[in-house]
Amino acid sequence: MKKIKNIAIIFGKKEKTNFNRYTFPILNRPVVMYPILAAKHTSLIQQTYLSTDSQSLLSLCREIEGLKILTRDLPGLTLTEEIKAALEKVKNELGYYPQNIAIMFANSPCITNTLLFNAFSFLTENKKIDSVVSAMKRSEFSPARMFTVNGTQLKQDKQYLSFHENIYFLDHRVIVIRTDNILNCNTESNYIESVLGNNIYPVLQQEGIWDIDYIWQIPMIERWLKQNGFNDSETPYDKFENPLSKRFTFQSRNKSGNSNNGTASKVLITTIPFGNINPLPLRLLESTPNLDYVINPIGRKLKEDELAELVTDFDIMIAGTEPITRKVLEHAKKLKLISRVGIGLDNVDLKAARDFDIKVSYTPDAPAPAVAELVIGQMINILRRVPLVDRKLRSGIWQRIHGERLSNMTVGIIGTGRVGSRVLKHLQGFNPKRILVNDLKPDFNLYEMYNAVHVDKETIYKEADLITLHVPLTNLTYNLIAKNEIELMKKNSFLINTSRGGIINENDLYDALSKNRIAAAAVDVFENEPYTGKLIELDNCFLTCHMGSMTNDCRSAMEILATEEAIRFVKNEPLVRTVPEEEYLNAVVS
Repeated sequence: MKKIKNIAIIFGKKEKTNFNRYTFPILNRPVVMYPILAAKHTSLIQQTYLSTDSQSLLSLCREIEGLKILTRDLPGLTLTEEIKAALEKVKNELGYYPQNIAIMFANSPCITNTLLFNAFSFLTENKKIDSVVSAMKRSEFSPARMFTVNGTQLKQDKQYLSFHENIYFLDHRVIVIRTDNILNCNTESNYIESVLGNNIYPVLQQEGIWDIDYIWQIPMIERWLKQNGFNDSETPYDKFENPLSKRFTFQSRNKSGNSNNGTASKVLITTIPFGNINPLPLRLLESTPNLDYVINPIGRKLKEDELAELVTDFDIMIAGTEPITRKVLEHAKKLKLISRVGIGLDNVDLKAARDFDIKVSYTPDAPAPAVAELVIGQMINILRRVPLVDRKLRSGIWQRIHGERLSNMTVGIIGTGRVGSRVLKHLQGFNPKRILVNDLKPDFNLYEMYNAVHVDKETIYKEADLITLHVPLTNLTYNLIAKNEIELMKKNSFLINTSRGGIINENDLYDALSKNRIAAAAVDVFENEPYTGKLIELDNCFLTCHMGSMTNDCRSAMEILATEEAIRFVKNEPLVRTVPEEEYLNAVVS
């Protein structure tokens, strides 16, 4: 076997904050997927490793084809010690040290395969070089721009005025080092400079960000990625291979000691991230005899064709919002249960599932508290224009905008089920002028208790100042709000949708908002997600990314409940969260 000369090791440590900079999704992919993709598509890199003690990274990345895991099991090491420890594990696997190593970090999304290729090329072609480090032209760091403090004044230091303006700043985004440099380093340090050696060669790159540590960095990273050929469904690497062109090797993740890959039930977890907030769902799966699981190996929301190719060998799917269409289910020859993490079922072809004798369960109660609270927050946002003021202030515009108080509003609630009823209860603390409600199954006791009046939808459109929608997406509710309904609304009215995309006709909403036919809208859900449509252009449309249920407690509860249902199925126990018959009657057909 040909010896491996060049490797990449991606480092990521266990996170201690709620913001997980490794698995946070940017353009529908966890951050860690970007350095992994770059390394895997660099022809000079023969093997890529991930060194981590992060359970979230392990659960996300362990099924990625071509990526090997180095488990970090020695806490408290310095960076240089950690690099040496990882290198020793590589040696134990290979039987020798590779010649060159790319050191990368799991929170570095702006790395490209071109940058890595150039770095390895420079290092292998120039024997006197110890390491190659990425650099950017940053003329603002030129000594010619230096000032000294002279008393109470700043004074330019004339001795540097003749220095050239072209200064290059090492940003360490890509670091390629000869292995000997690492082995000969006697310094225990948290600074990467300790292992770079004396002869450091720069590889020039475009503007970007070395790594991500704070959530405010997300917009600029997303912009950089888009400028470099990434979007929500495609990457510059797609031309090299189909991410599923090679089947992954199924490996047991069961720790009970009773799993047998020949007979074990196989679970595909398509929704990601999964088990990050609370690892209990993964522990439950791992402790269940005769059960193996795989977490979405692509690291982003699956497309229909990808899911159809992936699902063939699985008995159970713990699903998110990916399209589970008839086409997908036709390929799912072994599938017997879809355990949905969440309440919405419009992405599941229920009729096809029934035709193929596939049971479907969901977690309808878990997300309701979080969604209802987001609705109240959006009511305040939309009435006081909080997002607009925030954007203006960040652009240097200090503008105090007059808004409205919720207590002066007539609020219309369409749909008073799990979420709508909670919104109704929360509104009592604001004492709106009136509350108008509409539901196919009115709960008059609830309405009497919370001072609401049941009316038809047309009355809500005509009389409400603020309308919020809480209905499922079915054939009956598709385009429930379109041009005709909007024309019935008050010119100064507000519209909120946190239920499902497709309930509002987005083109008609754009026309109405752009012409100030209604005052403003807040939208959390879209017909096609991730959303990239025209509503983004409007200052009077406040958008969020289908995050109604995304609080730590509610997301964790949904994952646990869906996992427990899957385990019941494996144990031949009665299911307790199956979709009721009425959902099948109203289902959207793919």
